[in-house]
Amino acid sequence: MNFARIGLLVGLPLGWLAAAQAFAASPSFSCARPAGAAEEAVCQDETLAALDRETARLYGLSRANAGFDSQRRSELAATQRGWIKGRDACWKADDKRSCIRDAYVVRIAELRDGDAGVHGKGGVSIGPVAVNCPDTGAMAATFVNVEPPLAYLTGGGQSLVLTIARSGSGARYTASFPAGEATFWQKGPEAIVQLPGGKEQVCQVGPLG
Repeated sequence: MNFARIGLLVGLPLGWLAAAQAFAASPSFSCARPAGAAEEAVCQDETLAALDRETARLYGLSRANAGFDSQRRSELAATQRGWIKGRDACWKADDKRSCIRDAYVVRIAELRDGDAGVHGKGGVSIGPVAVNCPDTGAMAATFVNVEPPLAYLTGGGQSLVLTIARSGSGARYTASFPAGEATFWQKGPEAIVQLPGGKEQVCQVGPLG
C-alpha cells in the first residue's frame, strides 16, 4: 500500500478532490464551466467524452471541406446547433446517459454519411457500410469503437444503437427494446441481423453504393 500517496490525498482540499472526481473525463469542450446537465454528464463519463471528441473531430473535418460553399457550411452549422439542443434535452429522459450516448452515436453516423470526405477518414468511428437484407432490404451500419464499442443500424423502419457482446467469432452487437431483442453479428462479408420483433436474416455487408 502506498501510504505516501494516501497522505498526499488526505492533505488535498476536499473541494479539489470533488472537482477532480466530478470531471474525470476529457471531452472536446472545457469542463471548467459545462453548459448544462448534458455537458456535466459528459464530463463525468469517459465513454461519453470519447463520443464527444469523435463528434467534434468529424464536425471539424466537414467544416474544413474545401468543396462546401457558404450555404452548405451554414446548413452544417445550423444542423450542429440543432443537434446540441437535442442532446441537451436529454436531461428530461428517464435514462439520461443512454439518451446522451445515443444522440452522439446518431450524430456521428450523420456526419460520416453526409460528407464523402469524412466517410473516407479513419478514426474512432467507421462507416457507414451497406447492409443488404432479404426481408428488410437496404440498411446501413456505422461502428464507433469507444468502450464498450457501439453500432448504429438504420433501415427497415428502424434506427438502433447496439452494444458489443461476447462472441466466439465475428463482431456481435445486441440491444433490448420494448418490441424485442436486436442483433447485428458480422462475420466477414455477411451479417446475421435481427430487428426487434423480427426474425434472423443473413445479410450482405459491403461499401455504400
